[in-house]
Amino acid sequence: MSRLRNITAHLRAQFWIIPGLIVALAGLLAVLLLRRGGDLVIAGEDVWWLYSGDADTARGLLSSFLGGMMTMTSLVVSITFVILTLAANQLGPRLIATFVADREIQAVLGLFLGTILYVVLVLRTLDDDLGAAAVPHIAVSVASLLTILCLFALLFYIHKIARAIIADNVVETVASELRSELAEMLPSASEVDDRPPEPIERRHVRHVGVRCCGYVQVVRYKSLVALAKKHDAIVEVRVRAGHYLLVGGDHVRVHSDEPLTAQIDEAVRHGFVVGSERTPAQDPEFGIRQLVDIGLRALSPSINDPYTAISVVDRLGAVVEGIFAGALQLREIRDEQGILRVVADRSDAQGLVDAAFNSLRRSAVDHPEILIGMADTIRKLAAGVRRADGRAALRDQLEKLAETAELARLGPSDRKAVAARIASARAAYETVDARAEAS
Repeated sequence: MSRLRNITAHLRAQFWIIPGLIVALAGLLAVLLLRRGGDLVIAGEDVWWLYSGDADTARGLLSSFLGGMMTMTSLVVSITFVILTLAANQLGPRLIATFVADREIQAVLGLFLGTILYVVLVLRTLDDDLGAAAVPHIAVSVASLLTILCLFALLFYIHKIARAIIADNVVETVASELRSELAEMLPSASEVDDRPPEPIERRHVRHVGVRCCGYVQVVRYKSLVALAKKHDAIVEVRVRAGHYLLVGGDHVRVHSDEPLTAQIDEAVRHGFVVGSERTPAQDPEFGIRQLVDIGLRALSPSINDPYTAISVVDRLGAVVEGIFAGALQLREIRDEQGILRVVADRSDAQGLVDAAFNSLRRSAVDHPEILIGMADTIRKLAAGVRRADGRAALRDQLEKLAETAELARLGPSDRKAVAARIASARAAYETVDARAEAS
């Protein structure tokens, strides 16, 4: 399932797939209407919307359509490049993939390119020798309809792009995608194993390196479970999705009672998908870092937009609440008989909270409104986070926030306001902890 999500993420990042499909459909439509379009019109029937001119007039009409469509397509492509440049400068180059993966933008570009191909295919069939009856009236009429549709699509595209460059909309889009990815990535209640961690007690250990450099995109835990079951072993995976591997390294340890040969090494390496970039298939920190990147750029001296950073902090609070609403990724994976087969390195509560808040907290050292916003967000999370490790990570982040506020260059009133919000957050966690102990 994780590998399927990884493939899906790669396909969504390809800008040409949907436009290519629309162009192919437009070409097929042109061929069908040129060959069978005459059968759709009843002889002698007067249809008001059907083109009824001669071949010379149709050629001039389609030539005008073609020139206009080429101009509109050039405009759309130019606007797209401008928007991508603005997004890269203001919101971070990692977010270009978000714009490229937008299906509506892809569909508009595909409609323009498909209409151009359609008009070209119909135009090339028109010559002076065609009589009035031989002119492909339906094909010319559909060309007119597609051109009108492109005009409305251009208006929609401008509206879409105008809203796409608003920082709050981008933040919400990235946060929504992250919440959807986490819902698929994190285990369900039925998959949770409440048994305490089991020590690895085997006599022999074989060290295996993946032997390639790049980011771990997917670890095929099911295949590793099957491999461990076959050799009655326990596979200890010491890297996780999002880690960058060097060619040499102690990435996997295979624990067994009987010594294993080098033949198992290649089977272990087959359980890893390594690429040149991180993907969200198994990496919960991938989307978090995208959100954080927006906030960090908003706090840079060249942009200096603290309100966008506050919006990022608000969304990060919702993301952290969703993460701790259920179980984290499984660290111990068992086979059908309940025997431990794989011990995985996964993001823990402390790491996820640090990924969400550490960088922003350090960059906001001179922004009291953001420090206050972080303290308020952590306070709100006290009531929604039921996991003890999650609350512990948030309390630790609250103490780091207090240290940052002490070292920050703040005025007396700002320092007092930040300290009051931190004290309020501490009180909220003390209340929740007291209730948890009482129950």
